[in-house]
Amino acid sequence: MIDEQAIVDEAGDQSFPASDPPSWTLGRRSSAPIRVGHPEWEPMTAYVAEMSYFSGKMEAYLRYKEIPFERRVVGMKVMRDEVLAATGLMKVPVIRMANGQWLKDTTPMIEWLDSQYPDPPVIPKNSALRFLSKLVEDYADEWCWRAALYWRWRPTESRKLLMSRIGSEVLGDFPAPNWLAGWYFGRRQIATYLTGDGMTAETEPHIKQHYLDLLDNMSAILENQPFLLGSHPTLVDIGLFGPMFRHYAEDPTPSRVMEERAPAVSAWVGRVWNARASQLPAERTLSDFSHRGWEYFLKEIVQTYWPFLLRSAEAWKAGNKRVDHHAHGVTYKGLRVVHYRVYCLEVLQHEYETLSPSDRKAVDDALAPYGRLELMPGLRSGLMKEHELPLPSTRPQPSTLQRLVLGLTGTPWDMPRTPEE
Repeated sequence: MIDEQAIVDEAGDQSFPASDPPSWTLGRRSSAPIRVGHPEWEPMTAYVAEMSYFSGKMEAYLRYKEIPFERRVVGMKVMRDEVLAATGLMKVPVIRMANGQWLKDTTPMIEWLDSQYPDPPVIPKNSALRFLSKLVEDYADEWCWRAALYWRWRPTESRKLLMSRIGSEVLGDFPAPNWLAGWYFGRRQIATYLTGDGMTAETEPHIKQHYLDLLDNMSAILENQPFLLGSHPTLVDIGLFGPMFRHYAEDPTPSRVMEERAPAVSAWVGRVWNARASQLPAERTLSDFSHRGWEYFLKEIVQTYWPFLLRSAEAWKAGNKRVDHHAHGVTYKGLRVVHYRVYCLEVLQHEYETLSPSDRKAVDDALAPYGRLELMPGLRSGLMKEHELPLPSTRPQPSTLQRLVLGLTGTPWDMPRTPEE
């Protein structure tokens, strides 16, 4: 358990009635949050897609923090002409601020925005809590992704609906009939992220079960508190909202499973989407990850996800394009080596290595029942500068032919390529 005396929050969070699971009180605040405004940035424009895992995550953050923004649902033309030009990727969400500067990638975007709009914080100020929360967010982004795609594209009902929606809503200006564009996109998703990324007859039952395990353990955490760490949304809520909202709560097959198996999670999805900082009590409490429901997540991170990041980084350093990963008693064969995940490991390692001795002990103690975090000394992904925000105002631009090719094949999974590549 993290030492209660070590968690007084610099931002002035408040107390909340003691409950089970164990919790701690964070400093007192007698008034509602004071929003720090930045007129030169506002309103921001959030470029999103209606069915996007990460768009839902980012929008939930902006809504809760009450940062003024305009929502722009994008199609392929905007992706090619605006998003690609500014960020090097045809991926959303991204944000264009009123002064013309751009932000990308939900994890650094949330960290940057939380530093600029600090009250109330979504990322805990206590260093041990902050690190554990970042572990959960990264796990939700990079490991929970596969099961969310499975439940979207494997069941016939969901697959047919999503192919139809994407064909008309996202690929409406694609040079092909909507039904064909949607079919092509769906088959590409399956080939890239499922059959082309470790889903076999051996691993499929475990990928399918992952969603059910998430529901069961989130339900346990939410038995006696409205959000995953207590009385207010924090980074773990925003991170797990990614898969739970646009995929699991809205796609037809998994949404029925959620409603029947985990109504508490279904209610939490609506609660996070509707949360506004100014409308919640000024007093708040955060738990210390000692609730029994967190055991599943911490074990998964230590024994499955962190070793996957290490194996990926080792393969990347060796110049390999694929890596095998053993987890859950099976082998995920031929997983793509994604450069971005090397960056994720580098960021998390740096966060861990810069903890104070007492905070590192608190983290180690929380993870000890499941193992320890093995580190990779001297890891350098070369991507830290790429994720400095706001983004540079200019970057190399692809040719018309390259834009067409990228529209057909998608930009690389992880990082932009220069026009010369």
